[in-house]
Amino acid sequence: MSKKHLTGRVIKGVGGVYTVSSDGEHYKCFARGKLRRDGEIFIGDIVDILYDREGIIERVHERKSCLVRPYVSNMDILLIVVAAIPAPDMLLLDKLIIGADSQDVRCIIAVNKCDQDGSVQLADILKRDYRDVAEIIKISAHTGQGLDELLAVLRGNYVCMAGQSAVGKSSLINAIVGDAISETGELSTKSARGRHTTRHVKIYELDGGLQIADTCGFSMLEMPIVSPATLKNYYPDFAPYARDCQYGNCNHAAEEDCGVRRAAEQGLISKSRYDRYLTLYNDNVKRWNSRYD
Repeated sequence: MSKKHLTGRVIKGVGGVYTVSSDGEHYKCFARGKLRRDGEIFIGDIVDILYDREGIIERVHERKSCLVRPYVSNMDILLIVVAAIPAPDMLLLDKLIIGADSQDVRCIIAVNKCDQDGSVQLADILKRDYRDVAEIIKISAHTGQGLDELLAVLRGNYVCMAGQSAVGKSSLINAIVGDAISETGELSTKSARGRHTTRHVKIYELDGGLQIADTCGFSMLEMPIVSPATLKNYYPDFAPYARDCQYGNCNHAAEEDCGVRRAAEQGLISKSRYDRYLTLYNDNVKRWNSRYD
């Protein structure tokens, strides 16, 4: 077999062995020296490989986007799956949205288990509080509700799917693919928290050019370090009320006569979302000031 120079996408990586998809074929590959030592290969990376019975990854192309923990790159859409049970961690949801927005990645929130009342109510809350932030789609992996609408939005894109354990990510992938190709998690009745069942990021390639990267959850996600003065830019729902701030450079934190804080107190924007903004703002101030330590 003659050597082949190929370009493809990394769709799986376990223990230093990578699977690269190129023109409908899958190639088992290893990283060339420097890449192996530096650990610079992410799931989703576009790479050049030299293939001769086994592949060698020679170069990683520049990434257009990248999530850290989980390490996923070049996604077009971040699909966040939530449900009423287990209760969503809204602070982490906001971090994910900021992380996606900071890299110009489209963000969609899929509210699963909408055959159950709690998730229907959650979807209504999210549609109210996040209407200017992300697209909200109500689905049920169990009944198929909303799957056609979701697929119409996702088709032709490389999608990173994230969500807490037991929200139904694996069930959703099974429903989309039509085959039980990934293990379905169970909910711990004692703690109402899910057990992790997906231990590696893997990309599923589907018809219509859709590629889905399944991650082990987003409980470890760290929000990117951004200048505290720019954090407000990731809150488009705040913008209409920022015009009423006394100071043009108001950070909507401790400043006097803040239009955004007043809007939150009056219920014009979500008070809980504003309170989470303050938490993230104060945390980001500390991280920003110690970024070179």
